[in-house]
Amino acid sequence: MATTYTVQSGDTLYSIARRFGSTVEILARVNNITDPAVIYVGQVLTIPEGEAAAAGETAAENQVSGSQVSGNQATRRVGGLLYTLSTNKSVYRQGEDVIITLVKTNVSGRNIDLTYRTTQRYDFVVRRRANQAEVWRWSRGRSFAQAISTITLRPGRRQTFRVAWDQSNNRGEPVPLGNYTIEGFNVARELRNEGISINIRISRSVEPTPTPTAGPGGRNLLVNPGFENWPRRDSPPFGWEGSNLFRSTTSRTGNYAAELGESHDERAVLSQRVRIEPGRIYELIWWARENIQPGGVDRFVLFVEIFYYNTAGNFVGRTEPRYTQQDIPNNAYQRYRLSTGRVPAGARVADVRFTFEPSGQNNNTVKIDDVILRELL
Repeated sequence: MATTYTVQSGDTLYSIARRFGSTVEILARVNNITDPAVIYVGQVLTIPEGEAAAAGETAAENQVSGSQVSGNQATRRVGGLLYTLSTNKSVYRQGEDVIITLVKTNVSGRNIDLTYRTTQRYDFVVRRRANQAEVWRWSRGRSFAQAISTITLRPGRRQTFRVAWDQSNNRGEPVPLGNYTIEGFNVARELRNEGISINIRISRSVEPTPTPTAGPGGRNLLVNPGFENWPRRDSPPFGWEGSNLFRSTTSRTGNYAAELGESHDERAVLSQRVRIEPGRIYELIWWARENIQPGGVDRFVLFVEIFYYNTAGNFVGRTEPRYTQQDIPNNAYQRYRLSTGRVPAGARVADVRFTFEPSGQNNNTVKIDDVILRELL
């Protein structure tokens, strides 16, 4: 399911994504936007929801029963569904946006039908942990069309819902410092009383995350850099987002690599976001090889990009080398390296992204393994 939105004066892709509970990456991909910083008044955007919005989302989809909590993430098994609720932090400065994500995955071997009485698909509630009093509800003040519909969630498919809470209560007033519980719900008739919760704390100040040590031996900032952890063969590897890729056993090291281009004539994306510091210089290292099909044709470009965003999620810059099929060896891994140069002022987040762009009758793929992002200076 999807809706459309016409860009108004003052809109940014980030503000539109936040308004509709989506992300900049999803809206850019769905609307073929090359530069997330450039949209135009009057431009009509497609806003995906439900399974369409979930196509590029990643969650830790461990098939577990009961309820588990790890850091700022909780999982719970509800029948044939795995709920994953997460926040981007566990401790927040006062007034800082709390990004809340609920993922619902069908981990059974059968189709699951979900019936909705309105166009609302999910809800989030924030409570004071001291007395469990409700302080904020995402759906309060919103209107939803009365329309009964059924969504079929096939085995392995998921729905992802994401919103930003600005630490205001239901009256629009800032909430006090303290501990809070966030609850996530899918409002399908079959799941109305089944939710999942996670705890956060709002503090006056938060100790910054230590910056990795400088020099060539600096710590790798990426999670799961060797692609050894996969929820499923055809899902993105844990810690990464992506589409049109799958787990390959032809790796440089370890057991697995990420292969881009499961559908050989369609774009494939593999990306991960990490925290960085402006004015610093980082180094990106990765290994790649072209996978040649017997009698295959290789026509593609591999973009290796680093997008920079500020704390509000606004685009502030990009590093963008590109490689054609002539630059990547056939059936043998080769090491690649690039320096970012000085990170733009204001940048706090780096989105490391590999994009496989085929053309013509391409039927070959590209494998990526052992990715490193570390600080140099």
